[in-house]
Amino acid sequence: MVVTIITCLGLAGTVTSAALAVRRARSGQGSISPYAVAWGIAFALLQAFIAIWSGIGLVQDDPLSALVLNIALTGCATAAFNREQLASRLQGLTSPTGRFPHPLVLSIAFMLLASTAATLGLELSSNHDLTWMYPLCLLLEFGLIAGVLTGLFLVLQRRGAASAVLTLILYIIGVSEYFVITFKSMPISPGDLSALSTAAAVAGTGYTYTLSAFCLYALACAAIAMLLAMLAGTLRPAPEARTRKGLVINLVIGLLIIGGVGAHVTLIDYYHTLGITIYTWRPLESYYRQGFLPAFISGAQTINPPKPDDYSVDAAEALIDEYARAYDEQNATNENRAAAEAQFDEEKPTVIAIMNETFADLSIYQQMHADYTGPEFFKSLSDCLQRGKLYVSAYGGGTANTEYEFLTGNSMSNLGTGVYPYTIYNLMDAENLAGQFKDLGYDTVAMHPNHATNWNRENVYEDFGFDDFLAIEDFQDAETLRGMVTDRATYDKILELLDTNNNPQFIFDVTMQNHSGYNTGLIPADKRVELSIDGMSDSEINEYVSLIKESDEALRYFIRQLERLDRKVVVVFFGDHQPFFPSRFNDLWFTDEDEATHQERLWQTDYLIWANYDVAGNDQTSETVDLSTNYLGSALMNVIGAPLSDYQKSLISLREALPAINTTGFEDADGRWYLSSVTDAGGNATLEEAVQARSDYATMQYYEMFYDGKNIYTTRYQSAANETDPNLAPGTTKIQ
Repeated sequence: MVVTIITCLGLAGTVTSAALAVRRARSGQGSISPYAVAWGIAFALLQAFIAIWSGIGLVQDDPLSALVLNIALTGCATAAFNREQLASRLQGLTSPTGRFPHPLVLSIAFMLLASTAATLGLELSSNHDLTWMYPLCLLLEFGLIAGVLTGLFLVLQRRGAASAVLTLILYIIGVSEYFVITFKSMPISPGDLSALSTAAAVAGTGYTYTLSAFCLYALACAAIAMLLAMLAGTLRPAPEARTRKGLVINLVIGLLIIGGVGAHVTLIDYYHTLGITIYTWRPLESYYRQGFLPAFISGAQTINPPKPDDYSVDAAEALIDEYARAYDEQNATNENRAAAEAQFDEEKPTVIAIMNETFADLSIYQQMHADYTGPEFFKSLSDCLQRGKLYVSAYGGGTANTEYEFLTGNSMSNLGTGVYPYTIYNLMDAENLAGQFKDLGYDTVAMHPNHATNWNRENVYEDFGFDDFLAIEDFQDAETLRGMVTDRATYDKILELLDTNNNPQFIFDVTMQNHSGYNTGLIPADKRVELSIDGMSDSEINEYVSLIKESDEALRYFIRQLERLDRKVVVVFFGDHQPFFPSRFNDLWFTDEDEATHQERLWQTDYLIWANYDVAGNDQTSETVDLSTNYLGSALMNVIGAPLSDYQKSLISLREALPAINTTGFEDADGRWYLSSVTDAGGNATLEEAVQARSDYATMQYYEMFYDGKNIYTTRYQSAANETDPNLAPGTTKIQ
């Protein structure tokens, strides 16, 4: 109740100042205009709100913040009620004979000070330590706010009311950000705007909206900003001094300033040009570091999916039909495919997809100058249906995007960098392997020994059609390594599912064992691998390759167990991305090659498709077929004889001209790589076909993801922040 008492005392002071101002006006010692009354009442209402809100126990009981706020509000109200006297003094100061005969300069200075206070009013509620912000980002946020506030001030002929209202709106946004962070440890994102009706519907359910001490400090700053806007308005020219020329100048300059802010926000790429990025695994830290407005704008620019030129639903459907028809014509007499189809129809095999965390063969980097040969068992499997390089759209992180590409057949290259479809887009109707297998009568299970909330999997897997999702709660007694559930433990869980369910199953296993970082020092001595890289030892690399050896041994164990089973099982195994450190070896050891080839080395892992039975129409001699993750799902369905959707047929046909594609680049039919920025074939017929295939793919994917461009964004958000460590509550680990 301390805050309530202090606020009531402050409100009493405000009422007293109003009464004194009225008394002076009636006695002829001063004047009070309707504007002054309106401004004063605005501050008094803010004070009354805090008194009521704290009175019902919804304000943190912090005396210092209450004292600061009420000094600010009572002071601002007193100044407002005495607006005419302050205006007279300021006008005298800036008159031609005054000490500072530049009223416009002083009014702009007031607006810049107001912008500073408004910036604090926006940030302080949720971002308590502004020293953590990047200085240039703080300056950018100030510039954006200053531009709009000052532009409004000038457009409205040097009146401060609109700028004051915007300041209050910014404060409300800041408080809303605080509550969203409090409730789900996530900031407000641009995608949230598509779910405002849903948010409003649940806003009153189960939440307590308690203002923190920092919300009060922020309100004090917002009140000061409003007062400064009012003072700036007192310096507008007297009616007799106003001219049409001056009106036009104010209007034009104000519009130019606001237009400049708008152009800056829409034309400058915050992600690529300014380097303002949203660390999607932990977006909250990005907002803290970069400020609410810069981070929000960057996110808004990034998540808007690029719509292909001249896109139409009919044209996209015709394109898919054309590519699917090409597949049908090419395979009409394919005896191998026909044999596989007949076998699949006779007995559907269980299909196990293993996306192994950070599984990569670092021997591609000149054997790490340490005679490192990579995962031995994985590389030695000679009876695979198919295997090869897998070009991914993630490096050092971004697991969810690799699994998205695999499950849907869509490519991140058509969505851009910094985008994570699981957390942004509406995927309820997205074609995917889980839904496809479910329609074929399969039981579908996803497993990931970490929090189900990570990357919004709790909702996406349900939308995709998985019957069950086994998360960390289902691995409570599992074997761990460095505190992470081991690959072998997930394989044992799969074997358990096979043992207890004779139905055909599609099981998607997203492992956790090899997740970064690699400086834990928790690898047991008997499991350590030590590399001497040019005579030097690197503890992080040693920990990583030790983990890969464990993954390799676990895969050996799993394959041997499946070989003994008396049921048909297919395994597709692949790595989601490389670890974060190979780039330095890539730059150091590979210096004489084109940029596309150089970059793609970082954006590749490996895959294999293996079966414990003789798949009809396949020699099972580990034929090498390099492809990208978006093609892996359709390649799997094709090789085992499973029914293909028209979109999957289109992807298989597309591979003839475009064998691989990711966010970094694309490959043409001659095996030459190009960066994603290449759009002009320059007379190269093979490249021209690849460029056209990219364009067709973008159109078909937009249709598959967004259809007519409506209802693009998700309305099902993860219920807690991401957390790498499965032993901690979601959102516990912070960036240092």
